[in-house]
Amino acid sequence: MQTVWIARHANRQDFADPDWAASADRPHDPGLSPDGVEQAKQLARRVAALDVDRIVASPFLRAVETAHHAAEAADHPLYLEPGLGEWLNDDWFDTRPDTRSFSTLARQYERLSPNHTACREPSFPESKHESLARLGGTAQCLTEMYEGETLLLVGHGITVQGVLHGLIGSDVPDPGCPLASLTKVVHQDDGWTIRLRNDTSHLENGARAARRLA
Repeated sequence: MQTVWIARHANRQDFADPDWAASADRPHDPGLSPDGVEQAKQLARRVAALDVDRIVASPFLRAVETAHHAAEAADHPLYLEPGLGEWLNDDWFDTRPDTRSFSTLARQYERLSPNHTACREPSFPESKHESLARLGGTAQCLTEMYEGETLLLVGHGITVQGVLHGLIGSDVPDPGCPLASLTKVVHQDDGWTIRLRNDTSHLENGARAARRLA
């Protein structure tokens, strides 16, 4: 049996402060807002009790920050996987988003480990169908690469749906995905099944922003 937990990042700076992007160096790569940091810490305390073996995150800053709190709580390294990243559509982005390099992130987030071979590299621009296919393929790759391990994958709203597409199938309903929520899927002899969806019981303020994908 293999278990995969999927978490959406906590609240992002530009959700909390709509004017933030106007003066930001990387307006398409916000970190966490102050309340998002608290959400991430609450999520991390939950993760510490889940017996995960490996934590893998999208390289966008909000996901890295969220996952780093979890890695510290669980006393694990943190691996980055570009295939878990944001939907790179040309309605949101004029060009490919400028995210921070691994070396830049590693100077700030000490749990980051380079010991992971990327499964997928997103293209720009990509349709929603292409994004879901890329995320699903990444999930299949990670579960094969780390077969038998309990994984925590940290990404975006669309990451959760894309991972479910790849492991369960494209007919999985999409009820949205709250910030800092947890979804659990388990593989047994008859395939993957969803055991928990969009759980926010670890959050003091409950579910938020379920319909915002980013």
